[in-house]
Amino acid sequence: MDLDLEISDEDYVIGRAREALKTSIYEAKAWMITAKTLYPTNFTVQFEAYLIEKSVGNVKEAAKCFSEIIGKFQEKEELWKEIEALTTALRAESEDTNSETLFLCEMFKHMSSDVQHHLLLLTANHCEDTMEHCKLILLLLQKFPIAISSYGSKLVDTLISAEKHCHNGSYPSNPYRKLLICDVLPLLANEQNVKLDLSSKVLYKILYKAIEFYLHSLGFMQNIEQEDIKIEGAWQKLFSIVEFIGRQLEWDPLIAFGTNWSKEGYWQKVLTFCQQKPSNIDEKQMVYCLFIFFSYCLDEYIISTTPESSPGQIPTSYVLVEGFLDPTLPVPSIETKFKRRKNDTELFPHISVEKPEMKHIVNNFFMLVNCWEFLSNSEALNREFMKICNLLKIEPYLNGFIADYMVYKGRFDELLSFFQKSNFEIISKSIRIAHIFYVKKNYSACFEQILLILPLLSTKNTGNISTTLIVGGSHRHLHFLPLTHLAVLQYGVKLLLRCITENLLDNNYHEFAIGHALVLTQLDWPQEDEFIPPLMEKIKLQGSFHYPLFQNYIINVDILEELTYLWTTQGGQITLEIIPHLGQRRIGTRGADKGAKEEIKQAIRRQVARSNEKLDDMLFKFLTHERSQILQALV
Repeated sequence: MDLDLEISDEDYVIGRAREALKTSIYEAKAWMITAKTLYPTNFTVQFEAYLIEKSVGNVKEAAKCFSEIIGKFQEKEELWKEIEALTTALRAESEDTNSETLFLCEMFKHMSSDVQHHLLLLTANHCEDTMEHCKLILLLLQKFPIAISSYGSKLVDTLISAEKHCHNGSYPSNPYRKLLICDVLPLLANEQNVKLDLSSKVLYKILYKAIEFYLHSLGFMQNIEQEDIKIEGAWQKLFSIVEFIGRQLEWDPLIAFGTNWSKEGYWQKVLTFCQQKPSNIDEKQMVYCLFIFFSYCLDEYIISTTPESSPGQIPTSYVLVEGFLDPTLPVPSIETKFKRRKNDTELFPHISVEKPEMKHIVNNFFMLVNCWEFLSNSEALNREFMKICNLLKIEPYLNGFIADYMVYKGRFDELLSFFQKSNFEIISKSIRIAHIFYVKKNYSACFEQILLILPLLSTKNTGNISTTLIVGGSHRHLHFLPLTHLAVLQYGVKLLLRCITENLLDNNYHEFAIGHALVLTQLDWPQEDEFIPPLMEKIKLQGSFHYPLFQNYIINVDILEELTYLWTTQGGQITLEIIPHLGQRRIGTRGADKGAKEEIKQAIRRQVARSNEKLDDMLFKFLTHERSQILQALV
């Protein structure tokens, strides 16, 4: 190479080493050994030696060179760039497969533990950005758990303080909170003997932040305008943090969550704990543990009543409604895990579901009821519990259960008031308001609520006619109703049928009301066949049946046979006015006009021929098109 008389001796040797590297690594290393020996305090020489070892992939020698540099030089910009690259690689070790990342991580492993510790601590203290500083301290603790006792408490304190001052610190999933909850606390929790140098006030603040963070990730706080975060195994991670904070606060371990537990088992632990309640118990432990347990049960209940749908299907949610009774049917057995007490049947109604495999909805509901009532029975616990609920703003997530609970307890006036103050999906709200108006004998208002629902029923989510809306016995019956087109229509039709027939009992003979009732019984035939005999008896006693809507809506073969029989001599020879154009001609069998009589026969045959038509479409049309006629039968 040409000799440049203006360069320094150090730069000359470095230049020779770089030139030699093109043809011989050994020659290049010889030049650098010479340079390092001659100029041990020159950063450029020492750093070049490191770069050469790195360029040829010599991990051990690169680690040795880098360790020497760290010990001698700490103010050089080129060194800090390399340190930043190294710490970035360490943080991405499990995710990044880039060759540079892999080399730097491997090189770090070949450094002595003292150098590693010194490097990470030096880097963290050098960093001016708080988030980067915290990440580097976390990295230090991950690599050297022994350092947790020295830096763990301070890291937690730094993150809490930083969160308070960051621009989005009020959001549950801000980056400082996320780092604290998802990375720092789990690391600390894994160390059994860690004792944080933090006050109980700060520890409760951390616990609250963890609860808020995970409940937000689970969807409890739907009113918070922030990007959703989904965390796998969120509940178990929260339980782990509660265990850790509980150890720091020296909580009684009897109601600890642990790793393997069931709702029923934990509930028994709570009851036992309260019976043996020690005098020195921390009341906050009870409040927080019960709040977390209740939230877990609430989440499971909501998931069971709003299950995920199969691909391509529309999701179906379920709401608790008042079911129906038929004393002639067998009394259903109690399959829930929560048994009734003797002579307590009014408090524990039978709750039915669509399919046996959905019984978990009932069990989830009863567990939630038990916990809710336990909290409600203690003024102090309930006050603190509701305080946490209000602080976390979880009312929208809680309201669905509260509405179901009011249905369960039969608190209909409270439920009406609750619906007025809270936001609910219209179908869920109106179907239950309809029942309340039915109970209050405000039949026209009940029908108006049903009409409000009908346009909202999705034909894409058809569903099925339920076979469990009616059960035997005389005790109270509740049902988890799927909000599908058929199930909601069926429930509305059943309510309206009972409104009409009960109104008939209180008023004089009303032919249109009887006709409407006959139309409504068809949708859920033969479950509603018990309504037919008394209706036919009324018609027989009156001696006639005038119903202009007959040809539009009555197509059930059994009902047609009953009416035809009443029309015959054996049945009582009633007069049937079912063909509008016959006008005032009251057609019977005695001396009847044969042509008119034949028309009636033909009309009934036409109705029989239509018996396979879709009843839900016909009933939907009946309810919407004949609104004024139906309302007249409800007055």
